[in-house]
Amino acid sequence: MKLGVLVSKAARHVLFGLLAALIPVVLIVPAVAGQSRSSSRSSPEEKLAQAADTTFREGIHAKLPPHISTLLGLSKEEECPVMQGVARTGTLVQGLDVSANNKKDIVFFVVDETANNQDLYLTSPEGTLRKVVSVKAGVGSEVRITNKEREAFKKEKQFWVDRLAPSAAAK
Repeated sequence: MKLGVLVSKAARHVLFGLLAALIPVVLIVPAVAGQSRSSSRSSPEEKLAQAADTTFREGIHAKLPPHISTLLGLSKEEECPVMQGVARTGTLVQGLDVSANNKKDIVFFVVDETANNQDLYLTSPEGTLRKVVSVKAGVGSEVRITNKEREAFKKEKQFWVDRLAPSAAAK
């Protein structure tokens, strides 16, 4: 009989030990799994907002020149302070600027140093293309938004989202 009691106490001890070990697993694993699912299923808008936030926190201090700021509608002939991320591939420079004055003003820019041309795309954390500016040989002008500009903007947006807010599967 005494052996039966000892086994019961031992079994109870093992059972409580298992429960103590399993409770955190049961609570933590679904939370972590849900977290990775939600980050991999983030909408493009959420990813762009994340990329802009990363640039705002970790980017370098820079300024958009007065004429570019004015063409984009960010200022009236004044420099616009931004936090900036830049990537260079040969003579192609791609950038992401987040206005220091208004984090909802995000500018993608592409500079072709060989041709001395630059295209700038004003957007928001939601990913809405608001304005396009083109600079050719140092002269800038606002460009009417067509499918060509929308496609180029979409490509730049994807470049920065992939770079700064990759999906969980890509990590």
